[in-house]
Order: sequence, then C-alpha cells, then structure tokens
Amino acid sequence: MKTQKMQDRVFGIIVLAVAAFYTVFTFLIPLKEGSDIINARTMPLLLAALMWILGVCQLVTARKADDKPLEKEARDLRTVLKTAVLIVVYIALFEPVGFLITTFVYLFLQFILLTPADKKPNYLFYGIVALVVSLFVYAIFRYSLDIILPQGLITFF
Repeated sequence: MKTQKMQDRVFGIIVLAVAAFYTVFTFLIPLKEGSDIINARTMPLLLAALMWILGVCQLVTARKADDKPLEKEARDLRTVLKTAVLIVVYIALFEPVGFLITTFVYLFLQFILLTPADKKPNYLFYGIVALVVSLFVYAIFRYSLDIILPQGLITFF
C-alpha cells in the first residue's frame, strides 16, 4: 500500500519535471532585438519559477510527513499526468494557433478535467469563464503591457 509520503514525493517530482520542461520551452520564445526587461518571456518565467518553488515545497513537506498508510482517497495520478499533457500541448500549439485559442481550449479542458467525478461538468459555465479569462489576459498583455502575444489563427486584434 502506498503511503501519503510516497505519493507526495512522486507528485513533487512530477511538478519539478513539468517545471523543467516548461522552463526550457520558455527560453525558446523569440524576443525582439533590444527587448525590455519585461518581455514575452516575463510571465512564463514567473510561472516557471512558481512551479519550481511549489515542486520543492512539495518534496520538503513530503519528507516531513508521517509515513502512515493513506486514510483518505489517494491523489489521482492520472489527473496530474493529463494536466501535464495538456500543458505540453498548450506550449506546442501556443505559437502556431495563437494565445487566445490555445488558452481558451486549455482552460476549458482543464476545468473539465478537474471537475469531481461525481459531478457533471458545466460546459457552458466553463466555456464562458475560459473565454473571459483568455480575453482579459490578452487585453492586459496587449493594451496595458504593450506585449503582442502570438495571434496564430486570429489576426484581427
């Protein structure tokens, strides 16, 4: 029987692996000549740093946890792996498809994935939230930070 400590360690290692993959792809984002300190890599690098910190914290807290058998239901490792796959696909499609479409699809699918198994996904609500968040983040980058995110298939903004 797996223990909570072991599952916490595995989860921490997965988070660190995803963080490493995400960090590598962040540095592949092309920059304009003479880019400012805040550029297209800024937010992805901050997110990568946050993933690294959370992965390390997960491993440290797993080390301190009691080595008792699980009392609660074990974490769904498949959900974590599906999330990692969604992130990889998001990164791969980000440039060719564009920020708005990939972010909308990623958020929508992530919401569905994270819906508890005993509840029916609210597709309309998830779609609206994914659309609003995608447009809001795009507007912040485009109009407040003056950073043009990849437009991909949508070129009219």
